[in-house]
Amino acid sequence: MALTDTHCHLNHGDFADDWRAALERAREAGVKRLLVVGFDLASSRLAVEMAQSESDIQAVIGIHPESAAEWTPSTRDELLGLLSGAGNHIAAWGEVGLDYYWDSVPRDVQVAVFEEQIEIAKSASLPLVIHCREAFTDVLDVLETHGNPPAVLHCFTGTQAEADRAVAAGCYIGVGGIATFKKSDALREIVRSVPLDKLLLETDSPYLAPQARRGKRNEPAYVAFVADVVAPLFGLSADELATTTSENADRLFGVLR
Repeated sequence: MALTDTHCHLNHGDFADDWRAALERAREAGVKRLLVVGFDLASSRLAVEMAQSESDIQAVIGIHPESAAEWTPSTRDELLGLLSGAGNHIAAWGEVGLDYYWDSVPRDVQVAVFEEQIEIAKSASLPLVIHCREAFTDVLDVLETHGNPPAVLHCFTGTQAEADRAVAAGCYIGVGGIATFKKSDALREIVRSVPLDKLLLETDSPYLAPQARRGKRNEPAYVAFVADVVAPLFGLSADELATTTSENADRLFGVLR
C-alpha cells in the first residue's frame, strides 16, 4: 500500500515525546508520504525541522485563522525566510483560511491575513491548504477573487452544494476520520460524488481519530482506516484508492523528492 497523509500535525504538542515512533508506525501501515502542517509560526518552524530530518515528510507553513492575530510583518518575513532556506522541503502554504465557528479573531482580520497568504503562496507557486469552518461562501469568494489558485479544502464536512462549488473552482477535497464515523452517512454520499481525481486522504492527527480508533489520539498510521472506509464508495480496494489519492497528492503538491 502507498498511502499519503496529506494533513497531519506531528508538530503538535501531543506528539512532543513520540513523533518519531508515530512516524515509524505510519511507515509500517503503508504511509509513504506525510505533510506536516503548520498552524502558527512555531509549528511551522517545527514542521520544517521535521521535513529536513525525514525524507518522507514535507512541511506546510502558514498561519491558521485562529492564529491570525499573530500575523505581523515580522511573522511574514520569518515564514518567507523558512521558505527561502528550506523551499525543497515545503510542499504547500497553510493551513490558512477562515474559521467562523470559534470566531476567536475578528472576521475582517481573518480575511485580510488569508488574502495576504494567498498572494504569498501564488508568488511562491505553492498550493494552499485551507481550513474552512462555517465560512464556506467567504472562503470560495476570496479564492475566486484571487484567481482560484490550487488548493485543498482539508477535513471537508460541507454540503453537497458546497462540495460541487469547491470542485468547480478546482479545489481538491481532503477526507479524514469524520467520514468514517457511524453517523456520517450523508458525508460519505457527498464524498462519493467527488471526482476521484480531486480526492485526498488525511488524518488531521492528533484530532478526529477514525471510527476504528475513536477516543484515542489520532496519528498518521490511521489514514489506512480512512482508506478502508472510503475505497468501497468508489468500488475500489483500499490499495487502489491509496495509489490514486497518492497520485492526486503528487499532482497538487509535486512529487516527493
